[in-house]
Amino acid sequence: MKARELALSAVLAAMYAAAVVLLSPVSFLPWQVRVADALLMLSTVLGWPAVIGVTVGCFVGNLLAAPWGSAFLAAVDAVLGSLANLAASYLGLKVGLGRGFWWKVAAAAVEVAVVSLVVGFYLKYLLLWAFSTDVPLWLSVAGVLPGSIVSIGVLGTGLAVLVERRLRPAGVASRLGAEEAK
Repeated sequence: MKARELALSAVLAAMYAAAVVLLSPVSFLPWQVRVADALLMLSTVLGWPAVIGVTVGCFVGNLLAAPWGSAFLAAVDAVLGSLANLAASYLGLKVGLGRGFWWKVAAAAVEVAVVSLVVGFYLKYLLLWAFSTDVPLWLSVAGVLPGSIVSIGVLGTGLAVLVERRLRPAGVASRLGAEEAK
């Protein structure tokens, strides 16, 4: 990995972790809107540096802000949440990197599904172990899904489109396309 890509990963990791810590009241528990998850969609624009950044950022943010009352449960949340972000952002990269708006929408749908299913699944057990609250699995997944739609689907897709437009203005993109056609 080049120094510039490593720096980008570090900045995204710091942004993700800071957002989780600062917005911890809405970033955890059954009904959550993890605003930091909007950064997952940057994998469709920035590629691997974004995948690595949101994975590391989730690990750090979950370790620092998890409300489980136990270092072990915070570590479980950090590892499993990071794996969810790794899988979701990698699949988002595969679906939407370098493609148009509708591919980004498809990538967002994939990311929402992965995060909602993985986090919803293990969240059920974190709630049981930390608070002795036995939430049905379907309700745990259903609690994560709306927040994922808002953060990844709406905010993340919008962010990805804006960043892509900023990085590749229309004039530059059309000139690059014309040069590649030669």
